Amino acid sequence: MNTEKLKQKSVKLRMLIDSLKAQDPAAMKLSVELEPLLHAAERQLIHSAMEWRDIPGRYLFTEEGLQQYGDLEHAFAEFGIELTGGESPTLARFKASMGEKPQ
Repeated sequence: MNTEKLKQKSVKLRMLIDSLKAQDPAAMKLSVELEPLLHAAERQLIHSAMEWRDIPGRYLFTEEGLQQYGDLEHAFAEFGIELTGGESPTLARFKASMGEKPQ
């Protein structure tokens, strides 16, 4: 696990959540649910991968409407990818084929 990359993804996700939580109660819920993970990631305390199902807050995108914020949804996905062990070679090839630059 790349703890520095996870930290960067965490900081970006926190920034987006913080920009929305005053105007959208679902963003506030996401902030509360993710706070322990964000805190640990930013301090580089996470050293083993998690399972997708164990990442809190996923349901808020579909059930509470957070999918309307594309940047937030993308940042959550990128954070989740790092938290579950990073990009697989297949995902990296797919992103390259879609024109996304490696990070």
